[in-house]
Parts: sequence; C-alpha cells; structure tokens
Amino acid sequence: MASILFIFSITILTLFPCYLLRQVRLSKETLIQSEQARSQLEQLIAFPNAEKAPYTPNMRVMIEIHDPLELAKREQPLTKYLSQLAPELIIKKVYEQVASEVETSLKEKNVNAAVTIDKH
Repeated sequence: MASILFIFSITILTLFPCYLLRQVRLSKETLIQSEQARSQLEQLIAFPNAEKAPYTPNMRVMIEIHDPLELAKREQPLTKYLSQLAPELIIKKVYEQVASEVETSLKEKNVNAAVTIDKH
C-alpha cells in the first residue's frame, strides 16, 4: 500500500510542474498575441500625416467695419476733408490700422496668427 502511495505522489509531483510549465507557455503566447493585436490597432488608428504636420482647422475670423469713413473722421479730424477726395484710400487705411492693432494685440498674448486684409 505504501508503494502505491509513493508511486502516486511521485506521479503527482511530476505532473504538477508540467501543468504549471504549460500554463506559463500559454500565458506567454496570449501576451504575444495581445501585443501584436495592440500594435495592429495602433497602426490602424494612427493618422497618416500626424507626424508631418499637426491638424489645423480651416477657420477664419472676419471683421467688418460698417462705417469706416465715420471711424476715420472720429479718430483724425483731417480725414473729414480727405474722405471727400479719396474715400477708397481712407477706407483702406482704416482697415490696415485695425489689422495692425489686432495683430499687435495677438502678439502681446503670444498668439501665432496671420492677419490679412481680403477685398471682396
């Protein structure tokens, strides 16, 4: 009876480490598969031009001055007479001055922006 118990315990002590080694190997295989799946997902999700240039929205701020001649007359009295001779020039100068002030204000706040004037 003792010999049967001895043989049985040796069999158990031999099979148990084999079972543990098998479990470790299965865990490693599962980990490798999950790493491969993760890298594939990262490649699928990655933006193609993300490294080249960051995303910039195509948005603009438009400023329309309803009465630029009145604004010019208010700021400098001399433009009252010049506006009768060259109103287009006065309107252009008003918009240039407003653009300059907006650009200066943005630079003071460390905003990287381009201020342009478009004629419609």
